[in-house]
Amino acid sequence: MSCSIRIGNAQAFWGDRTAAAAEMLNLEPELDYLTFDYLAEVSMSILAMQRQLDPELGYARDFVDVIRSLAPYWAAGGSCRVLANAGGLNPAACANACRQALEAAGCPSLRIGIVSGDDVVDELRSAAAAAEFKNLDDGESLAGNVDRIVTANAYLGAAPIARALAEGAQIVITGRVADPSLVVAACLHHFGWQESELDRLAGATVAGHLIECGTQVTGGISTDWLNVPDPANIGFPIVEVDDSGNCIVSKPHGTGGCVTAATVREQLVYEIGDPREYRSPDVCVSFDSLRVEDLGSNRVRVSGAVGHPRPEQYKVSATLRDGYRAAGTLVIVGRDAVRKANRCGEMVLQRVCEAGFQIRDSVIECLGSGACSGSVLCQDSDGDPDVFGEVVLRIAIESETQAAAERFARELMPLITAGPQGTTGYAEGRPRVRPVIRYWPCLICRNRVTPCVDTIQTEDTFSDDRPPSASATQAKTMLVQGGIASQYCEGESKSEMTTGMDALTTYASRLGSIAFARSGDKGTSANIGVLLRSDDDWGFLQAWLTADRVATFLQPLGVQSVERYELKNLGALNFVIRGILQNRLRSDAQGKTLGQLLLEIPFPAERGRTIETEQK
Repeated sequence: MSCSIRIGNAQAFWGDRTAAAAEMLNLEPELDYLTFDYLAEVSMSILAMQRQLDPELGYARDFVDVIRSLAPYWAAGGSCRVLANAGGLNPAACANACRQALEAAGCPSLRIGIVSGDDVVDELRSAAAAAEFKNLDDGESLAGNVDRIVTANAYLGAAPIARALAEGAQIVITGRVADPSLVVAACLHHFGWQESELDRLAGATVAGHLIECGTQVTGGISTDWLNVPDPANIGFPIVEVDDSGNCIVSKPHGTGGCVTAATVREQLVYEIGDPREYRSPDVCVSFDSLRVEDLGSNRVRVSGAVGHPRPEQYKVSATLRDGYRAAGTLVIVGRDAVRKANRCGEMVLQRVCEAGFQIRDSVIECLGSGACSGSVLCQDSDGDPDVFGEVVLRIAIESETQAAAERFARELMPLITAGPQGTTGYAEGRPRVRPVIRYWPCLICRNRVTPCVDTIQTEDTFSDDRPPSASATQAKTMLVQGGIASQYCEGESKSEMTTGMDALTTYASRLGSIAFARSGDKGTSANIGVLLRSDDDWGFLQAWLTADRVATFLQPLGVQSVERYELKNLGALNFVIRGILQNRLRSDAQGKTLGQLLLEIPFPAERGRTIETEQK
């Protein structure tokens, strides 16, 4: 057993780059494990709709293409193991499709592990038990919604994945598991940890959290993204985890992007709640004692995670049928474009209602005029957003009946001739009506969930006409990349690579001059992590950026309450914004823009002058 293990990630969500896995193994053929994360809450809803149309579906079909692309790597003798939650609602069907793809590609025999048992829909549908289940966001009982349940899947942990690895699986395909558990499972199998070694499990969970979102830790969506080197060739992340659970984050040599203390800290606070109790099915983790050390050359060490006993319940991701939805867009150009667009939206909704149809929820957005920020940010000194001469009008509705949504869809396109002059952009045609399948999270006792592990074997269709070795393919790939990507190979110094990241544009009057931020969704709430650029500003940030101040600033977007958590060891404050994502029809339904909005909160005048003086 080696003293450390190297684990990469090549998929952050369903829709990420399918070529990333083969590219990574070309550059890093000696990786021990490669993980893939496909299952966001919205992904499960999509899979549920697909399975309704065809019971043989319900998994991420893109993953089959990824496995097919790796057949030459395994045929060349590569030994990296693959762990993926691509099985979605039907991991057995996903595994069978991968088996067929490998056999057709002429691959040596491989064992595929299948982890299931996360499906708990029968438990939730039980009339006797339904009242026990409460929505984690609003406390609503499931009792009145049993007939609307489509799926219910518990977030399993690392143990069944590790068991599949122990049974010799080269590829492990799961249904719903906690994202970091893919990394924890690799460590359990490699190091032989026990479930009682909580600090080790905590460290591996942090490592999994850092790479689960792919390139987000190598510069993707970072506050300073404009300064990230070679983003077109951004590298996916690797964690080197040692037997203590500490890790070093890096990326393949020769790729774009960057791994710095800033990119790592930003990802650490992404979509977390209370950082003193980051929950997973394997362990509860305290981030309070984490240490982040930049080692240079795109290597950052993360250590000091503290673990506490795992929760007694699994989190459940359930989906419910909840009516119908439609959304459409038009472009409106000319003077008073915002007022014209809003009037168009109101006209469409008025026509639907006057025809006798009920709309449950709706939104009219003038994209390009501050629709995602509401009135949080004014467009000019007078607060008038109508200085724009061009907007994209987006109207979205939800209704209980399909007929109401279809009537809305028919009322949008007549604006081409009945709306204001300068209306265009109708090439996409009439909006599509889609069923709404709503995310509904709850908890379930562990003793009501039984994880299952099965394996299947692919037939050996390997030919003696061997493809190039992994090392030969690696060399060829490096030559082909050349160009821009080659600027960031090993020969370049750290100072040359990080010059762009250090050349920051600063504004003395706003939070963004001293901090960066990252935000995301937590059900109907959102998380915003704010991280200082310099520890010298901790005293000011801690005292000034209060929960009340954040709540007041973001109030136009529908804030119910704000909770603040301090992480002085990371120079960070984490805010949980309750209720801000209740309207799922908004363009930013996942809270991705909220961090950038908060960075625009103005400082008190005296603070702004102090910063400006220091910069001069």
